[in-house]
Amino acid sequence: MYKFVSLLSPNVGYLTVQRWNSVNQRLRKVLSNMPLDPKHIAEAQKQRLKLKQKVSKVSPGIVNLQVLGCGAPGAPASVYLFTDQTRYLFNCGEGTQRLAYEHKTKLSCLENIFMTRTNWERIGGLPGICLTMQDVGVPAVSLHGPPGLDELLKAMRRFVILKDMKVEANEYNTGDMYEDHVMTLRYVVINRESIKAIETSPNEEYKQEETVIDDTDYYAYERKKEPSKQEPTSRGSNAPMNWTKREEDSVMAYICKLKPRLGQLSFEKCVDFGVPAGPLLGQLKNGNDITLPDGRVVRSSDVRAPDDPGPVFMFIDIPSKEYLADFQAKSDLFAKYQQDAVEESDRAVFVLHFTPLDVMRCNEYRQFKDRFSASTMHIALNEVNSFSGYIAAHRIQYHLNQLDEQMFPLLREENNDYDHPPPTDCDLVRSSSLSHMHIRPPKGIERALEASLNPSEYLSELDALPEFKDALAELKQQMVQHNERRSGALRSGQYPRLVFLGTGSSIPNKTRNVSAILIMTNHQSSILLDCGEGTVGQIWRFFGKSQAETVLRSIKAVYISHLHADHHLGLIGLLQARKKLFGDECERISLLAPEQISYWLRLYDCRFETIHKDYVLVKNADLLETPLKDEMLLDMGIKEVATCRVRHCPHSFGVALKVEALGTYPNANVNGDIKITYSGDTMPCDSLIELGRDSTVLIHEATMEDELAAEARVKMHSTLSQAIGQGRKMNARYTLLTHFSQRYAKIPRLRPDQQQSGLGTDLGIAFDNMEVTLDDLPALCRFYPALKAMFITHFEEMEQKAIKRGNKRLRLETATNGGASKKCSPMR
Repeated sequence: MYKFVSLLSPNVGYLTVQRWNSVNQRLRKVLSNMPLDPKHIAEAQKQRLKLKQKVSKVSPGIVNLQVLGCGAPGAPASVYLFTDQTRYLFNCGEGTQRLAYEHKTKLSCLENIFMTRTNWERIGGLPGICLTMQDVGVPAVSLHGPPGLDELLKAMRRFVILKDMKVEANEYNTGDMYEDHVMTLRYVVINRESIKAIETSPNEEYKQEETVIDDTDYYAYERKKEPSKQEPTSRGSNAPMNWTKREEDSVMAYICKLKPRLGQLSFEKCVDFGVPAGPLLGQLKNGNDITLPDGRVVRSSDVRAPDDPGPVFMFIDIPSKEYLADFQAKSDLFAKYQQDAVEESDRAVFVLHFTPLDVMRCNEYRQFKDRFSASTMHIALNEVNSFSGYIAAHRIQYHLNQLDEQMFPLLREENNDYDHPPPTDCDLVRSSSLSHMHIRPPKGIERALEASLNPSEYLSELDALPEFKDALAELKQQMVQHNERRSGALRSGQYPRLVFLGTGSSIPNKTRNVSAILIMTNHQSSILLDCGEGTVGQIWRFFGKSQAETVLRSIKAVYISHLHADHHLGLIGLLQARKKLFGDECERISLLAPEQISYWLRLYDCRFETIHKDYVLVKNADLLETPLKDEMLLDMGIKEVATCRVRHCPHSFGVALKVEALGTYPNANVNGDIKITYSGDTMPCDSLIELGRDSTVLIHEATMEDELAAEARVKMHSTLSQAIGQGRKMNARYTLLTHFSQRYAKIPRLRPDQQQSGLGTDLGIAFDNMEVTLDDLPALCRFYPALKAMFITHFEEMEQKAIKRGNKRLRLETATNGGASKKCSPMR
């Protein structure tokens, strides 16, 4: 028989169907999510295809249904189905790849992604996860779902480059079926009621506007190729563009049934039938009939136990009441898996509900749920959950909080406080967790235990570090006078205030999200500098539910430095979060960005969801000669915004803001306006020095350590020392380092001489969920010894890697010099 195990680990719930079968143990291979060197991607793809062919006819040993994201505020609703050899993903909202990384979910065998809808809430993480899958050697992926999925990646093809992975998106209708060696999946299309036909005319808002087609190759520099010099193309060109307005009018439900597990082979019966030892036993075990040497036929069913039928599970997503009529009309498609099922094995074991809570409370939906067997478990992946499950973010924040409670406040995310009780007549299992259950249908349902953090465990981890206690005591001693002069009352009135929401580069990891910095300019206004994937989730976790809503309302402007995916993929999520919270009262955001972003945003607006009414584009290039000064900025406390071009991909900019200083600063000498300069991504750049001359604060990328200067130059990034040098050349009072390569997940690596001397008094290292005012900046330089002691394991790993790189470089130099000597020796 099947054994069902539900394992809900930090955020992630496992609903496991264990098939006790050891045939496939040799085929298991643990592959990480870390990117491969490009030259190894082809080899990884070849190995993956070879493995796929080998196991395609093998019944999987274990099938796991893992709740990856529970749909809480700031978290995606995503489910991961995986076996020993095959992976499937159901929905992929913003933050899915970060949760996959944190919870060690392997993406290397992911081949099929099933979407219930084509809105950003369900597909916002797809571009990022596709880039990660390509990097780990996935050769191809198929997208399943409602119409329009193929258009998403086409629209993003300039900044989501998938040259090493094939992506296919097909349309499916009710009655269509997907089948492989793991399961059979049936598609059920649910249509919206009273949807008016959309005229095939361009979006009225854009009729009179020139639409720039972005043909820029944003990664040409990494391939040592000159970027395209052609001018942007306007709507009058022959380039294929579809500005026809399309609205979502259908969603997809999925009914899945695992393939039956063959009954166990009885060796006693084989002996009774006279089957000799050898390959004939293997054929019988795999379900094949055989013919013995004496001509007798032995049927597999005669020597095996009865087959174990596969369980049934469903994914349902009804976004609004407009879909309920068609949902009810198709009730017969679900009835055969409900309590009136003909076979016991056809009764659904799990139903996973992506449906929002207000729809679940409708009578029609409750009736649908009530028709299932009492043994069916219903799992809600929506706002009924309140804890996002990013455990690692809380863990590191508890650690950093020991250094300074004000600069590193504990995250205010609700921890399953059950603000939203589930429908009274709908037994739901909340899917964020720290719990486990054992379920043996049809005996009933056990509710999941509440999820919880474990602060005592996190703090005990610091107690185990040999040098941390002394380093912390020394830091506290150095901070005595600083702390005596500051107070919470003073701090609450200090503006501008910098909140680092993302300090990592390229892809998110569990401790550093991708780029985003919130500058709060007064108590009711703020501006975002870059907006990487998951930025809204970071805001929810840092500020907590009630304050996060206030902060989201306060964001009046967003600045995008360039169009690499890790700097702007959170923008649509931000626009939609504000619209969902504030409706028609939501004022437009001023979007300061490269002009080329308009192609992507307008195409998304026309083909997916309306967003053009939520922002006004201000072109970064227009601020090169004439800084932006307007009434809205003045109300925000920003007197001007100026930009410059920097040395990274095409259309990359740095920015400088002059901000009015508010409040009293006992630890900082503040006179007049504050100048904040942000580099975006760049290698050392004279134009940025000129723009940021005499800055109060320079926020500069420091992607790589000094020993990797050659690699930084190829990728057009800066090393730590280069970033520090930029600050000193422009006479910046303070320089904050950010945008670290994910190889420095916890702390960047300084040169040995810098480690001895420590950070200069003008320097600080940024962390996710770090909040600083001008009053804090003089103290940041003192934190490095305690940070080094806190992250000593990570620090020692970086040192070992540096030693290996040095040894490898020495061997190459020796081999090169030796070869040269041998070539010269005959001439002596």
